[in-house]
Amino acid sequence: MDHSSALAALLARVEETRAQVGSAWPYHADPETGLWETVEDGDWCGGHWVECLRIAGRILGRPDLTEEARARTEALRPKLEKDDQFRGHRFYYSAARLHAETGDPALRTLALAAAYAVRSMAIPQNGAMPIGHEVQVKSTTLASRRIVAVDNVHPNLRLDFWAAAETGDPVFREGAMRHLDVTARDFIRPDGSTIEFIEYHQSDDRILRAFTLLGASDDSCWSRGQAWAIAGYLRGWQEFGEPRYRDAARRLFGYWQGKCGTRVPAWDFDDPQGPPDTSASAIVVEQLARMAVDSDNSEALEFLGALDPMLEALCGHLHPTGRLVDGCFNQPRQFANRSELIWGSAYLLMALCYLEEGRVVC
Repeated sequence: MDHSSALAALLARVEETRAQVGSAWPYHADPETGLWETVEDGDWCGGHWVECLRIAGRILGRPDLTEEARARTEALRPKLEKDDQFRGHRFYYSAARLHAETGDPALRTLALAAAYAVRSMAIPQNGAMPIGHEVQVKSTTLASRRIVAVDNVHPNLRLDFWAAAETGDPVFREGAMRHLDVTARDFIRPDGSTIEFIEYHQSDDRILRAFTLLGASDDSCWSRGQAWAIAGYLRGWQEFGEPRYRDAARRLFGYWQGKCGTRVPAWDFDDPQGPPDTSASAIVVEQLARMAVDSDNSEALEFLGALDPMLEALCGHLHPTGRLVDGCFNQPRQFANRSELIWGSAYLLMALCYLEEGRVVC
């Protein structure tokens, strides 16, 4: 499927999804029927649905979709008070991007409030960004201010990158860099694979335990965690220009490519015969597409060579009706482990939108 056809199919699926879910929030869909399981509050990925509506509203010339994106952003406002790492995703993909598109100052205020709130979560002794006391993911039951996930270089730092440019306040640049540095130190193994979770001591900068919930074992490498890390370090390098973040991304991406090349990976690299996870590939593809249209760094070419073959492989899992199937939410719990996942579809939609329009909103 070519890029334009894939984009058109995904946009049609946004409209179909909206008609199907009503005021609820799409979460994961049956790969055969396309019927969505919904949640009432968006769970951790509500911002991704807002982003789908924003993109569709602009490309299709549908102001009603843009207004729904704005209304759903307001519906997320109560989550501003939740001590949850995913506020970064919720309010970057809603308030920050809608502000960039519409110029609405109220949306900027909301995004900045979220940015400062998320930044305040940092563990004092090392600057790591934790999952939070009230982290919301329906498929897991873990919450703490001392537990950090490899994911956190992505959701926790989205608003840092935006707010650093928006305000010039050094707290965002310095805070993001502290977290990137401690993650590189503690989460990336010598072979370039990653640990999923680390629990730190209450007051000392030392590790109490390293473990997984979504991977095959504590010593394995969960592919979506690897994807968050790849995308996070590439974005950190893109924003800050620090070679150590490029080097971290190189190690992480090298491990990925050594395991699956440009194909969609299995849910865990230690279980290559297990379910694939298209959402993991979509996360990496979105960041590569961002770099393709929003970076003039010639060094990025070493990564961008993977974009077209990864995108082609990913679109091989895209149903003609716009359903990106073969997403694996939570294999250990057999939860939506062969499904259409709202965030996987959102990242593929973002990537194709960047390439179509030749720009990134913010």
